[in-house]
Amino acid sequence: MEPKPIAVNLFSVRRELIEDFEGTLGRIAEMGYAGVEPMLFGPIPLEALPEDMRVPTPGPAEFAAMLARLGLRTASLHAPLPESEVADYVFDYAEALGTDQLVLASFLALPDAGNAHADADVLALAIERFGAAAELAAKRGVSLGFHNHHFEWEVDLGGRFAWDVFWDGVDARVNAEVDVYWAQTAGRDPVAEIVALGPRCRRVHLKDGPCVLGEPQVALGTGSVDIEACVAAAKYSDWHIVELDDCATDMLDALEASRRFLIDRGLSITGSPQD
Repeated sequence: MEPKPIAVNLFSVRRELIEDFEGTLGRIAEMGYAGVEPMLFGPIPLEALPEDMRVPTPGPAEFAAMLARLGLRTASLHAPLPESEVADYVFDYAEALGTDQLVLASFLALPDAGNAHADADVLALAIERFGAAAELAAKRGVSLGFHNHHFEWEVDLGGRFAWDVFWDGVDARVNAEVDVYWAQTAGRDPVAEIVALGPRCRRVHLKDGPCVLGEPQVALGTGSVDIEACVAAAKYSDWHIVELDDCATDMLDALEASRRFLIDRGLSITGSPQD
């Protein structure tokens, strides 16, 4: 197994970013992370977001310069589906940050299709929209990905779950970012889900905890997820991305402990893919 570079999904430190954006990124760089996975909300005004998600994200050029100063790369970008009027905005932002991988964080982030995990007709339309967006992305040299939570396996859609229907029907150019914690919380085997996707699993989200809804997560290696088995299965993933939505301990301490866990076991490296 070839170790991969590690990044932090910035949703983990959203509260810290609100208080001190560049300082928080500097802490991540000092820990030895190779990159970050920013989140981009598109045209949604900050005041429309939950209070702890109102991150005043810099413009693309300023953000890119900040990351360059800190020696951080952009592993991928959580962003709106690139369609209609937001497409060029999303593509231009990704280009400025130097990433070729966009990821939709959830069906909940898809306008007019937030319940695609629970409605077969809405899911079918969402699959079509992903196909059209993948076509646009390909023209810009960008790949499109989708990130799971637990609810893609909660509703029976005629004997199947939305996760399986989605991957059977969506454009082959769409990749997966498998969140191992939410898969296990949904009662799935995250290793089996990663293996089933094969080369389509371009990113993997690593988090740990009790795998119980409503319970906080913990540093990697201290919960119920077999992180080492998940990493071994994710052999096509370009990055290992640590994400803790909410943590039972100090978030930055947990991110540092998670980095040490991955590095000490030879699962990840501190360098970037370009090194």
